[in-house]
Amino acid sequence: MRIGMMCHASMGGSSRIAVELASTLARRGHEVHLFARTAPFFPCTVSRTLTLHTLREDDGDHHPSDLLLDWPRDELESYVKMVLTVHEEEALALLHFHYGFPFAFVAAEVRRRQGGTSPVLIGTLHGTDVTCCGDAVKRAQIMRWLNSVDAVTTVSRSHARLASSQLLLAAAPRVIPNFIDLTEFQAPAPEVQRSRPRIVHISNFRPVKNVLQLAQLYREIREHMDAELWLIGDGPELASLRAALHAHGLERDITYWGIQRNVAAILQQTDLLLLTSAYESFSMVALEAMACGVPVIAPRVGGLPEVIVDGETGYLYSATEPSTAVELAIRLLADTELLLQLKKKARAHAGTFVKEKTISDYESLYQHCIARHRQKEHEPGSPREARVC
Repeated sequence: MRIGMMCHASMGGSSRIAVELASTLARRGHEVHLFARTAPFFPCTVSRTLTLHTLREDDGDHHPSDLLLDWPRDELESYVKMVLTVHEEEALALLHFHYGFPFAFVAAEVRRRQGGTSPVLIGTLHGTDVTCCGDAVKRAQIMRWLNSVDAVTTVSRSHARLASSQLLLAAAPRVIPNFIDLTEFQAPAPEVQRSRPRIVHISNFRPVKNVLQLAQLYREIREHMDAELWLIGDGPELASLRAALHAHGLERDITYWGIQRNVAAILQQTDLLLLTSAYESFSMVALEAMACGVPVIAPRVGGLPEVIVDGETGYLYSATEPSTAVELAIRLLADTELLLQLKKKARAHAGTFVKEKTISDYESLYQHCIARHRQKEHEPGSPREARVC
């Protein structure tokens, strides 16, 4: 198949999945064209079957954690034209976008301008592209755009329900969970005994990650045990988090790793991933931690209960009772045998999100949608509507 893939260039989960999906499809022999504003943060190795198309070189205007939703009109038009040019030259069978803004608009424009020669359009909703739709104008826009595509998918059952209710989709999104490469994320061997437990937090430090609560939870944990905290990533709320930790006199117990492309090597040196997000549609960070044999403590919100098995691969706590997370962390980190059990179960559970199966699920969806598209071409007067193929 000739496949077009659209994604953001930032360090978010939607970009990671899009780049990995494009790369794997190319290795399977598909001809893939990956479209991004600038070169993606995550490595993308071009090859005979994978071509990267960008609007511009990365000029450093934006931080890797920035998620650009509102593009300038001229830039958006240039992006649409870039996609159209490739489609006209290569005859793309389908165009798959990851994240609603602005790519659902691009997909709708491609269909409007190409008419009957448009490729199949598939969109994957990853998280804040749904939760940011409290704005009535944005909601109306994405509802209109999504109802012009052939299939909508999302990464968890929870997010599918949210998207359906928020965006009034003509059909419920098909759930295709995120995936992981278990050859990249592995548990350490042999198991290392540390002098004190090591808690880790990885994020883009956007407001939705609720990191000031992380500072409070860590302070309470430290009142009961000598544990250190590693912070990986960067973003707008990191300075506030740093100030809060400093105010509690905890600076000497914190290691700031900054932005890292290879988080697996760092995760393997930790004992517990602690999350405090207000919402997560899935959480790639949780999956990556478990693949490295690191249990996760996280709030029971969004798609997190579909990733973390409460009591087996970590613990879920009520977002309205965050102090519960402190009790759970202390109990787990103080019990070496319990921690070892959860580490093993976490690694095993991560194996249920294996990459090859998920890529095959996408391939099956592509093939089915293309077949439906061709069938519709032979049904004169048949209206298009969004549907799960």
